[in-house]
Amino acid sequence: MPTQAKAGKIDELTDKLGRATIAILVQTQGLSVKDMNELRKKMRDARVEFQIAKNTLLRIAAERNNMTGVDNKIFNGQSAVAFGYEDEVAAAKAVTDYISTSKVAVLKSAILGGRSLTADQVEGIGKIKGGKDQSKAEVVGTLQGPLAGAYGLFTAPLRDLTYVLQARADQLNSGTSAE
Repeated sequence: MPTQAKAGKIDELTDKLGRATIAILVQTQGLSVKDMNELRKKMRDARVEFQIAKNTLLRIAAERNNMTGVDNKIFNGQSAVAFGYEDEVAAAKAVTDYISTSKVAVLKSAILGGRSLTADQVEGIGKIKGGKDQSKAEVVGTLQGPLAGAYGLFTAPLRDLTYVLQARADQLNSGTSAE
């Protein structure tokens, strides 16, 4: 049975995991206080919540959120968690950018959509240009282009017929014959 303090921390982590679109686990063991403050500042600037969490409490929080696709092996070693609530891509980009410049911090894994991701997958998400909204816009644009072309192709004969009929009506109204 967990203590009252641990039960409160589990509830807090359960809430944060439930609200987060992505939770990125980072090993920060060995970071100096100055480096940790720099990391926290970069996370704040990217609107990513960053905190140290005990692996056992984090695992229990994942279980309470019914995240059955999460591999429990990711909850080992010292962990800090970056919770991204709005944009998965922006959160992954902020974490991977810091990790690439740090000699000590190591990207462990992430939880996205109730499943665990590898460090390579998180880095791949971080490399997506523009963020989540731009990716959605590119997909819509890719689908919309051919559909707009097909719409124009199918409506062209009807549009051309109406132009011809309108020209004939204008011609008859002006009193000239079409012969």
